[in-house]
Amino acid sequence: MRWLLQTLLLGLTLLLAIWIEWPALALAGFGLVVAAFLSRTIAGRLASAWVERVPLALLWLGSLAVWGSVGTGNIAWDSYYAAQAGLTAAAVWLTARHIGADNWKARWNAAVIAWLFCAVLMWLGSAYVWNRRGEFYTALFAMLAGLALCRFWFRWAALGAQTINTLILLLLGVPAADIALQPQSRVAVQPETCRRYYSYDAAVGDPLAFARWEEFYTSQFDRMGQAIFIPATNSRLPFRLRPGGRGVMVNCPISINSLGFRGSEMSPQKNGAYRIVALGESTTFGMTIQAGDTPWPEMLEQIIRQRLKTRRPVQVINAGVPACNIYHSLYRLTHEILPLQPDMVISYHGANGFPLIDSSVLPPLGPIPPVYRERPVKLMGDAEHRIRMWLFQYHARRRHLSNLPPARPLETKYADAYRQLIQCAHTNHIRLALANFSMAVNQTSDSKVVDFYMGGGPRVAHAFMRANPVHSMIVNQLAAENPEVCFVDTHPHLDGEHEKFIDVIHLTNEGRRQLAENILAAIKPVLEQDLSPP
Repeated sequence: MRWLLQTLLLGLTLLLAIWIEWPALALAGFGLVVAAFLSRTIAGRLASAWVERVPLALLWLGSLAVWGSVGTGNIAWDSYYAAQAGLTAAAVWLTARHIGADNWKARWNAAVIAWLFCAVLMWLGSAYVWNRRGEFYTALFAMLAGLALCRFWFRWAALGAQTINTLILLLLGVPAADIALQPQSRVAVQPETCRRYYSYDAAVGDPLAFARWEEFYTSQFDRMGQAIFIPATNSRLPFRLRPGGRGVMVNCPISINSLGFRGSEMSPQKNGAYRIVALGESTTFGMTIQAGDTPWPEMLEQIIRQRLKTRRPVQVINAGVPACNIYHSLYRLTHEILPLQPDMVISYHGANGFPLIDSSVLPPLGPIPPVYRERPVKLMGDAEHRIRMWLFQYHARRRHLSNLPPARPLETKYADAYRQLIQCAHTNHIRLALANFSMAVNQTSDSKVVDFYMGGGPRVAHAFMRANPVHSMIVNQLAAENPEVCFVDTHPHLDGEHEKFIDVIHLTNEGRRQLAENILAAIKPVLEQDLSPP
């Protein structure tokens, strides 16, 4: 009966090995393990030392060959390996039960424990890598049981016993501490607790919390888009805003007027008003998330009316559209906005056009920083991520990757688009203000803050931080070459001040107010010249 059961166990192990394509060395090692069982069975109950020594030596040689080839190979962590090790452990145990001498029985039992620990470690590793919390804690309990069995099954010296006791306490303590901390990232994101997730300080620098926020935020954006986006009649635009559309972004109502711009109703005719058009992306449209939040163009209009005594009323039109870049804005300017007879155009473009800064100007991005991955025990996931980040930074330093912006920013397609915008404004006698772009992180930001935003995707923070200085150089140099263009520096008290952002590029209400203040500071002399009483 033992022989039949052992054959079944080994047969199942071999089938799994062939199925998952064990390397040749592992298969050879498994053959030695089978030979160990055969030689021990054939020898029966003979008492000579070689009868015990030879099968045991074959068993350990075969086991080491299997573990070495699988452990050092390019394997994908999976519970199949744990099942194979468990089946082999059961087969070894069946032989160990029939060993007569206590000293040889202990040696075979050691092999049983070794294969059991191999099975549990593979089980733990698989559950950890694939973030299967139930499996992980079940495997953890099995590991504790194995350590307890090992503690009382064998005689240990003081150091060995202390080591096992320490491992048991560690396996109990780390998950207990992790559960006690109750990481905020495991709580479902709710609109009323948004800041807990998008704020580095409120989220205690947890990239996983930010990743959860990004997921929730994207779902809210998609819901809003279904209400206010419509297909564009022209293929040169990603979509259009639905005239008269109504939507909600998290807790903030979004209204599109009858002309297709975000904001209150307005007449196509200026009726004597000084009309400013704010061109841009979602950062101009305004990713407002709380009731009472307002986009920066609306804030700018309010501040101008409060602080400047003008002989004409000032109207600021929000012409920002999510997902649009500067080329889309150029098309809309010539086909939709010029008929509104703007007196000034403020351009606040950035992230959506960063792909226009091509690799001939911006050095290749290089390897992507490691992404924070959710694990069954968050403390272990944090430690793993720090190690992976340290290794990434170490190798990056060895490659001497430069973060300095290139010396040829005006050769990019982004610069060409800005030249077209300058020419269009000049041809139509429109004041033009070009703004640089502000982000939550820049090249001077703390690495821990940058790491926090990696939770939303490694390319976002990493690539944007390299592209934004190039974009700033483009805007600055083109404004310097064209004196009629007003340069707007949005960076003071904003760029790199992550507490004023809800993600890498989108602003909080405080951030939008600061942006409006920075823009007003730049265009104020022009407004005073154009609007001061005679």
